[in-house]
Amino acid sequence: MTTGKVIAIANQKGGVGKTTTAVNLAAGLAQRKQKVLLVDLDPQGDVAKALGLSKQEPMKQTISNLMLEMIVSDTCSYEKRILQCDEGFDLISSNEKLSSIEVTLGSIEDKETVLKDILAPLKNRYDFILIDCKPSLGMLTINALCAANSAIIPSQSEFLSANGTYELLKRIQKIREDGNPSLYVEGILVTMTDERTVLSRTMKEQIQAQYGSQFPVYPWTVPRRIAIAESSALGMSILKYRPESDGAQIYRKLAKEVERNAQRETGKYRDSHAR
Repeated sequence: MTTGKVIAIANQKGGVGKTTTAVNLAAGLAQRKQKVLLVDLDPQGDVAKALGLSKQEPMKQTISNLMLEMIVSDTCSYEKRILQCDEGFDLISSNEKLSSIEVTLGSIEDKETVLKDILAPLKNRYDFILIDCKPSLGMLTINALCAANSAIIPSQSEFLSANGTYELLKRIQKIREDGNPSLYVEGILVTMTDERTVLSRTMKEQIQAQYGSQFPVYPWTVPRRIAIAESSALGMSILKYRPESDGAQIYRKLAKEVERNAQRETGKYRDSHAR
């Protein structure tokens, strides 16, 4: 299957596990034989760091180059901008120049659809295009949501993260009304949970109670584990670093559910994929 489904991974609150989720979901889908492109839309460029790529050489050809070309000439070249990662998926990386691109976006027509135009020719190459969003509701995140079919919202089990989820859901509704009516919430993923603390358990229950009737909340959570942080520091996914860990198991579940959902949407769901 080549659905070309675009999924934005977003929350305006930083430090909730967006990049970790993006990298491990990409790795999980790749392990399920899906063709995946991961796009880093955060000027911090954390995806390349989490995959150990920035240690090899500076990221010079990035999403910034593609966006600038699209703004100036309504076309872009993908040559040398798409990197092949050793975990089986492709990457368009980012760097600090993306911050100036975001400023430029504010002064042009069709500012919300630049990324959508960039990704359109790539949709027939990939089953999934994942976008790791900047922790804000600025023009870059708006571009991601305008380009996306759906959004996954990592939400840490704490008050400020839950509030960020609420603000993002309001923005998604506004984007649905203004030009991307098919955009929907793929799921809210509760991250960095610690079942030993009352606060973590309470916030998880609150997220389910507040949003569960309107939006999918994944029934499993990503636990706070040293191994997950270590995997990013070592430049690999948790699925590669500690494949039998509970963190890896959660991200495999997420990949399986995301694949199943895409297959249901395209009418291609088969029991043979229930493994």
